[in-house]
Order: sequence, then C-alpha cells, then structure tokens
Amino acid sequence: GLMVDANRAKIATVRIRFAGHAVTIVKHRVTRDDVNEMLRAYDFTGELDLLSLDIDGNDYWVWEAISYCSPRVVVLEYNWLFGPERAVTVPYDADFKVGASGTRSYRGASLAAFVHLAHRKGYRLVATERVNAIFLRNDVAPDIPAISVANGYRPPNNAARAQDALAKIERAGLQLVTVTEADAST
Repeated sequence: GLMVDANRAKIATVRIRFAGHAVTIVKHRVTRDDVNEMLRAYDFTGELDLLSLDIDGNDYWVWEAISYCSPRVVVLEYNWLFGPERAVTVPYDADFKVGASGTRSYRGASLAAFVHLAHRKGYRLVATERVNAIFLRNDVAPDIPAISVANGYRPPNNAARAQDALAKIERAGLQLVTVTEADAST
C-alpha cells in the first residue's frame, strides 16, 4: 500500500499503525499537478485494487487528474453539507487549507459532483457510509447495481447545521464550482 499525508503528526501515527506491513508512507501534499508523478514514482500505476482519497479540499480535482492508475474501487469522502442535489466542489487551489476561509465547512465536493466525475471516468456509485462514497469501476462486479445520489446521500443529523454552514459560505462570498458529467478539467 501507499499512504500519503501532508501532516507530520498523522504520518507518525501511520508509521506506528503500519509498522511491519508492506506499506510505503510518504509525507507529501498531493496536488492535481503532481499526483500522477507521485503514483508513478512509487510504482502505483495500472490496475490497483483500492484508491481512497480524503484530502478535505481538492479531492475532486485530484481524482479528476489521476490517469496513471485504474483502481477497481475508489472511496471518496464527500461534503454532506452541500446536500444531495448540488453538484459542486470548492475551486482548485494547490495550497488549499481547511478552515483558512473562516469556516471548516468549505471543503471538498458534494456527492452529486463525485457521481458526475465517476461517470466520466467509468465508475458507478454502489454504496455510501456516512460521508464516504464507494465507487466501482464499470467493468468490476457488473452484478452490483449503481445507486442514485438520492439513495446514497446521508443527511446530517442536524439539518439546521448544514443550512447554517451553507449560509456562512454564501455570506463569506466563497465560490463553489458547479460541475456536470460533461465537464472537462479546468
């Protein structure tokens, strides 16, 4: 496996957790501009079983950029605060930091945005678990059906908090990028 994180403390924890296992651990801030080169450098190209992205920011843009590997399963953390209908993501910023905008709610992409990107990349949504979306490549386990965003989205326990977070994002004038299935890289 390959575990990548930009946080020194998290890297230290990962080193302890995976000690004695065949896991390469790298301290690195992944961007859409270097993700493929990093995958190539650590020989994670071609067919992979699993790719999990939890960047809390540029997840959409990094997955969109990945072309050096073809994971069978992709797990992505989506931002449930953006709701089930809106296909939106934060704009790409290689230096994105959660909370730098004044709200920790401004991060990542909606489930609908990831589903659009998944379809473009040849994947289907098959399950969700709280805020994680699980996608299968279309040629893998064709008997497992896709689920819709409406069936996969898990609403927050406190819907008022989601509305407050979106209102705070709007008041701050923070931009969200609306994406469609047909969008190309920006």
